[in-house]
Amino acid sequence: MSAANTSPQWPEAIEAWTNTLGAPHVFSGDSIPREYVNNTSGLSRAVPVVVSPGCTEDVQETLRIAHRFATPLSPFSAGGNWGLGSKLPVRDGVGLMDLRRMNRVLEVNVEHRYALVEPGVTQQQLYDYLQEHNLPLVINVTGSGALTSVIGNALERGIGYFASRADSLSGMDVVLANGDLLRTGFDASVGSLRYVYRHGVGPGLDGLFYQSNLGVVTRAAIPLMPAAEAHLVVIVKIADDAGFEAFFERLITLRRREIIRTVWHVGNRARSEIALGPMLSDVLKSRQGGDAATRRSEALRIMEEEGFGAWNAVGGVFGTRAQLRVMQREIKKQLKGVADVQFLDDQRLSRAGRILDALSFLPAARRKRIVLEAMKPLYGLSKGIPTNATLKSVLWPLGENVDEEIENPDNSHSGMLYCLPFFPLMPQHARRIIRQAHEILGGAGFDTAITMNLIDDNVGEAVISVAFDRRDPARAEAAQESIARLTETCIDMGYPPYRVGIQSMSLLTRDGEPRRNTFQSLKQVLDPKGIIAPGRYDFL
Repeated sequence: MSAANTSPQWPEAIEAWTNTLGAPHVFSGDSIPREYVNNTSGLSRAVPVVVSPGCTEDVQETLRIAHRFATPLSPFSAGGNWGLGSKLPVRDGVGLMDLRRMNRVLEVNVEHRYALVEPGVTQQQLYDYLQEHNLPLVINVTGSGALTSVIGNALERGIGYFASRADSLSGMDVVLANGDLLRTGFDASVGSLRYVYRHGVGPGLDGLFYQSNLGVVTRAAIPLMPAAEAHLVVIVKIADDAGFEAFFERLITLRRREIIRTVWHVGNRARSEIALGPMLSDVLKSRQGGDAATRRSEALRIMEEEGFGAWNAVGGVFGTRAQLRVMQREIKKQLKGVADVQFLDDQRLSRAGRILDALSFLPAARRKRIVLEAMKPLYGLSKGIPTNATLKSVLWPLGENVDEEIENPDNSHSGMLYCLPFFPLMPQHARRIIRQAHEILGGAGFDTAITMNLIDDNVGEAVISVAFDRRDPARAEAAQESIARLTETCIDMGYPPYRVGIQSMSLLTRDGEPRRNTFQSLKQVLDPKGIIAPGRYDFL
């Protein structure tokens, strides 16, 4: 084992942290706010302390104290790991290190297209920075919420709307368990080169700190993209589940021919309902008022009448205007006879809005105008604009109030858990996962919301979620057991998860003895007392 058999000395550590960080930045016992332990996963952990460092030097001293008193801490960047444990540590008796005070955008380099940020910097904060400084750069956003951490999601190898964030960080500053500061990649003396070529010289260390518990990343550079000359959002629908394989195969062909080069999201009817339903309800409220139940029924009717069928896909296309004309033609050609295709850009949106407003005396025109308005947050994501509108999808399945703005689903009664297997990008593999999801989750009485994401030419990601009421212990337990069973089944079929919840870390022990032994050896060298996030992706 990597951790020494030393009993934690919590009172001594808490006193030292209070003296170092200040009393407002240390919580223990009954003073710990509920926001730290509330979570959409419906899990419970005993958390003895929460510490909140404000800079790299604070993190160093915080870990030196933890090392001295054998008091383990689990760091988080913004805590938006919804459906996978939120802020909670993997194990009981582990404190939390809240990095949200470390929220500086340290540099944005336009020429080399990167942002150097601290872990508390959110998608919204970085987007606002680019807008305020009028910089022609775009973030590879995720739909996880505007206030989620850029670094935190990248360290989890999150999937953005343009590409995977796996291995996207460079020039990391990492505090080790003994308080030492490690800088990955090239030496800091080379300036910006350190942030545009992450490998440096010799063996690379960056990979040690993705999905690991070997150090605390306190700053890193994340790549940005140049703003494109032209942009299209493509919405594709098929009515019948029987057509899924042919539909998915055509999308794969477009991806491999580089007609589509971003991550396309292909959702089933349940996913489309929980994603678009709350947005339709918001538009209906602003236009005609009415109670939430009536607007919910109306939103479902609109989706049905507008042809949101068995599977619906959305993706962005970028390039010059000439390139987009070619891409649009190829997409229409490839999907002809297989799916209904719609293209949106700023001009089309504006023109369609004017026309539909002029025809508002027609029920069909009013309906289409509502859908157009509701799609704006999703349209914005495909342009690199973060949004919190997607978070209401956690509330929708249980009928919770979707009228209010939401920043943190942990504070609701709605529960959500995820299974996230990767698979070789072929329709038959996607179908096998879909079948198992319906069999296992549907068999336990859960609606099965599924998205199939085309990550690159060869790999797909399935996002499978279940919703439950966290106030009902029996349903929470059934959801957790069902997601665990589905995850294990996918592993058995050769579709391992690329990311798991804190309750499922033990499933990763299947990776084999040499891998576990190597990791334990690294942990023993870098964190012999097991101070940093024990149990987190450590294969023990």
